[in-house]
Amino acid sequence: MFITVRYGANCREMVNLQCRVLILTAHMKSKCQCRPEDCIDLLDETGTLMNLSKVENPASEFASKYLRERERYILIRIVRGESSEATCYESLLENLGKHHPDLADRLQKLSANAQMRDQWRRGSLQRRAQPLTSTPARLRPTSQSKKSSEFKGTPR
Repeated sequence: MFITVRYGANCREMVNLQCRVLILTAHMKSKCQCRPEDCIDLLDETGTLMNLSKVENPASEFASKYLRERERYILIRIVRGESSEATCYESLLENLGKHHPDLADRLQKLSANAQMRDQWRRGSLQRRAQPLTSTPARLRPTSQSKKSSEFKGTPR
C-alpha cells in the first residue's frame, strides 16, 4: 500500500501507508526541506484536503486510515495567522497551475474561505466584546403604577 506525493520541481515520492501520520509528515518535511515547525498537509487530485494536520493523535494513527492507496497527492504548506485556524494554503509543488489548474484555483478558494472564516470569527468576537451603546429603554407605566398615581390625585 503506497501513495505518490508530488512536491518541489515536479519531484515525486512514493510513500508507504503502513506508517504513522507523524512519521509520514516528518519524512515529507525532510524531503521537501521544510522546517520541523512547518505545518504540512496533502491535497488529493480532486482538490480535497486530507487534514492530516488535524489528526488528534498522529503518533499512533496510521496514514492508511486517512489516505487511499495508489492515489497521487500534492504536498501543501499551511500558513497560520494569529488565530489557530488556517489562513493560507501554499502548494509545495512548483507551478501547480501548470500541472493542475483546477487545484491551483481550489487552493485559492480554500485560503479565501479560511480567511473569511477567521474574519467572521474575529468580527463576532469584537461584536460580543463591545458594550451596548444604544439608548436605554424608557420605562412604561404599568397598570399598577397607573392605579397608584390615581390615588395620589395626579392625572394619568
